[in-house]
Amino acid sequence: MTGTSIAQLIPLLLTPVLTRLFSPEEFGIFNFFMPLVTFLSVIGAGRYEQAIVLPKKDKDAINILALCLIILTAYVGVLSIVFLLFRKDIATLINVESINGWLWFIPICVFLTVGYRIFTYWSNRKKRFLGTSGAVVSLATARATTQISGGLIKFSAPIESKGFVEFFKSIFKKTYVIPSGITTVGVSSLILSYAIGLLFGVLLLLFPFLKKDRALFSNVSKSGMREQAKIYKKFPRINTWHAFGDELKNMGVNSTLIYGFGEVILGFYGMTYRILRAPLAVIGNSFAQVFFQKAAEMHANGQNFVKLVDSTVKKLTLVAVPIFATILIFGPDLFDFVLGDKWRVAGVYAQYLTPWLFLSFVVAPVQQAGVILNKQGQLFMFSLLGNFLIFGSILIGAFLLEDILKGFLMLSILQIGYYIWVFLWIRSISKKLSGKV
Repeated sequence: MTGTSIAQLIPLLLTPVLTRLFSPEEFGIFNFFMPLVTFLSVIGAGRYEQAIVLPKKDKDAINILALCLIILTAYVGVLSIVFLLFRKDIATLINVESINGWLWFIPICVFLTVGYRIFTYWSNRKKRFLGTSGAVVSLATARATTQISGGLIKFSAPIESKGFVEFFKSIFKKTYVIPSGITTVGVSSLILSYAIGLLFGVLLLLFPFLKKDRALFSNVSKSGMREQAKIYKKFPRINTWHAFGDELKNMGVNSTLIYGFGEVILGFYGMTYRILRAPLAVIGNSFAQVFFQKAAEMHANGQNFVKLVDSTVKKLTLVAVPIFATILIFGPDLFDFVLGDKWRVAGVYAQYLTPWLFLSFVVAPVQQAGVILNKQGQLFMFSLLGNFLIFGSILIGAFLLEDILKGFLMLSILQIGYYIWVFLWIRSISKKLSGKV
């Protein structure tokens, strides 16, 4: 948690600078590009990467890792050919001119995204949490450095120290006008930062793997990979659709906002989501990684882990209440003061979305119990329902009510009931099934 907190603190501290270097429209385009990559990354390794932590023996786990790398290489190869041959058709289908020149870059981002996931799961399996945190810090630092550099190039900021300091002082003055519109340098900087950050993260995870574990590749065989693929066949069969549903929801929400209201509103929503999800990224992901490894280990050893579920949720609740309560009460003023006056609207959005993301923060990390207990089918159905409620609320708000705030209010109310139901189900199956192998 410490390492991940440091990693997330970097972009959070730099956000006030970034919102003064890049416009809401540019953030909107970036928020449209990222879900395209994550959607296409869903099946990059057949979802088998999640099974890396589950086998008792490393010789079985290394066969899963090898299987993931083979699937990823083949998948990205096919994806590259598709984007090469049908680039114009894809550009017409997407119909967002500002990212047409970056479509060729999507397969590269997919390769790095999935590769980062694969080696993160391996690092967690080996309990190298320090290494995992180091990779996250490296990713965040490289991404932030690229964004700041791009923003400075965009404004032709002076290189010499005195002028450099004066430039930074000027962007925080009340007379400074937050940028608007879309520039090539702005969009390019944000998109490049995504890939460069992932590259550094992958390298930080790959080096210890090659140093300490590459000898395990001697255990890799076709029969070994086939055996593990068969054992964990539910991951591609069911978990893939679960993940597809999540990313399809994200794409649907972003598409609805950009086509219904334009890049500016998507930029506001994206910034709101980014700020409110920051606690989840800082703390929730760390809890989730450790919970998954510990719960999987306890289950494999015949131990019941319902108490682990309860303690994780209690700890996350204690952490979350002061953070989200502050945003709920002071959202618009905080966003105005920290990010600039143009971003005050995002603070209003934050007030409406806080109940949803508060419960997501508390419950999401323990949902992985469904994967460990081989309940992917039920977990998938819950996911479908949750995604339907989110996308449906945004759709109704955008096109029927023509008021996105009413859509956000509907979303949060429905998600309160949804996450309470999910938690009760997770606790029930953990109590009944964990430890029974």
